[in-house]
Amino acid sequence: MNILVPIKQVPDTGINLQIRNGKMDDSTLKWVLSPYDEFALEESLKLKSHLHGKLFVITLGPDRVKEALLTALALGADEAFHLVIDQIPEDPLTTAQTLKEKISEIPDLSLIFCGKLSTDSNNFAVPQMLAGLLDFPFVSNVNTLQFQEGVFTLTRECGRGVGEVLKAKAPLLISADKGLNTPRYPSLPGIMKAKKKPLHSQPAAVKEERIQLVQISLPPKKQAPQILKGTSEEQVKELVKILKDKEKLL
Repeated sequence: MNILVPIKQVPDTGINLQIRNGKMDDSTLKWVLSPYDEFALEESLKLKSHLHGKLFVITLGPDRVKEALLTALALGADEAFHLVIDQIPEDPLTTAQTLKEKISEIPDLSLIFCGKLSTDSNNFAVPQMLAGLLDFPFVSNVNTLQFQEGVFTLTRECGRGVGEVLKAKAPLLISADKGLNTPRYPSLPGIMKAKKKPLHSQPAAVKEERIQLVQISLPPKKQAPQILKGTSEEQVKELVKILKDKEKLL
């Protein structure tokens, strides 16, 4: 029973983004494995010994994304696939369709484990679309997982503090939420072994995109607060005047 984890390399959220001519300046970015993908990868590594299969990872993007694949291999994945493309699609359906073409070729694939979203685009869409394209049953936002006698018992958040417990069998596609586990760090022996593991690169068979990124901009800077002076009555009159004449809210 083989496992696959689609991963994505994203900008480190601790880095200040630089925008030039409506586009992100990639030269100023530090790239990392998307945090939710780390949860998915960690849980897959734990399941690997129970399922007695291989753990594959896949991503699409330019040459820099190999770093994320090597990290996954260093952590314990067995084999990696790099779908080469200059620019990662903005359209989540295009991403799902491109991944599906390669995933369909992987033999005996019983479990796909995704992060629930990537921390750059936040589309929250690729896992669902991929499950539909592959005709896999799908469980989202999983934060607790147990596997026993061929049955997955999964807990997922439904909002407002409500949890839902589900049971499912393979084939299955799961998206991981925060709190599922504590991701491990790659060890030095793992890093050395990763260099000898299979990492296949091939051109991505990209479908036509339906969404295009037109422009990126930083949010406007916050204005300094205006402090109203005088008596309470004078402050109220001044506030009403500002809301009416300046902010046009009244």
